[in-house]
Amino acid sequence: MGYGKRRDGFTLIEMLIVIVIIANLAVIIIPRLLGTGRKAKEAALRGQLQTIRKAIEQFSAECGDFPASLDQLQTRPAAGAVGGNGIPLDVDSWTGPYLRTTDGGLPVDPFTGDNTSWDYTPSTGEIHSGSPLNSLAGDPYADW
Repeated sequence: MGYGKRRDGFTLIEMLIVIVIIANLAVIIIPRLLGTGRKAKEAALRGQLQTIRKAIEQFSAECGDFPASLDQLQTRPAAGAVGGNGIPLDVDSWTGPYLRTTDGGLPVDPFTGDNTSWDYTPSTGEIHSGSPLNSLAGDPYADW
């Protein structure tokens, strides 16, 4: 009737071939999936930095100096307040808030998860991420 035993299931060789194929696919796909989250955070950081820098520029153009602290971008400075270079601010020209977030605070740095970790230099108006990490390209986020 037949040429031998009836085969149920797969042989060991067939199973090993399937496992090798799945492992190869995983080696290709998993790094790409893991990198997308990091790329999204980098894009968010670029956007946050651009938004804050524009607010600093607008404040400086209207008030005559860089803000002494990032809080001045959201709250009108008191009369007689000075900017980042010690120059008296023209508080009558303040048309802020220059930054608007849903919670009323500063934007959150996506890598530190904090809105107070920004590295701000009042005398130059420069702002950078407070993260000690390096980007996917290898340069520190603190240099962005």
